[in-house]
Amino acid sequence: MAPQYPYPADKFDLVGRVTRSHGLKGEIKVLPLQGPTEEFETYGRVALVAADGRMTDLLDIVRWRTQGTQVILKLDTIDSKSEADLTAGMGVLCNRQDRPAQADDVDGRELVGLVVETVDGQPVGTVKMVSHTGAHPLMMVMNEEEEILIPFVEEIIVDRQKSKLVIDPPPGLLDINRA
Repeated sequence: MAPQYPYPADKFDLVGRVTRSHGLKGEIKVLPLQGPTEEFETYGRVALVAADGRMTDLLDIVRWRTQGTQVILKLDTIDSKSEADLTAGMGVLCNRQDRPAQADDVDGRELVGLVVETVDGQPVGTVKMVSHTGAHPLMMVMNEEEEILIPFVEEIIVDRQKSKLVIDPPPGLLDINRA
């Protein structure tokens, strides 16, 4: 199950998760959770949040680069491998004011919190996160027992309302696509 991070969602967006340290000079490797890896170029600063809710102040991004589907960040106050090791598993937050608008892509921030149900009214869960790291956005939908990964494509999304998404999943999707 993916880690959950308590943070002030009215001020921040969860944009990534630290996978591990990188190198000896305090760089961290981040898996983007919303938006393309290149979006990190537009951020001037980020905050880190632990699963228990402890959160750093906003930290300046000194430099960044991509490596495959991940981003390597150097933050201004993390200067050694041992300090970077302490950030593994933490969430990466961007101040909403610092985040660019996404004109031609699904904005995961708008989907988080929506209730998902099938066309026949069967509840599926609530959108907790949207990942933009593949060919199309992928929603992580959580219910009381599990997380389910659902592609955000027009063949599946039937109706998008203010507080609800109605889906028509192909046979077996809700069974085989569970994380």
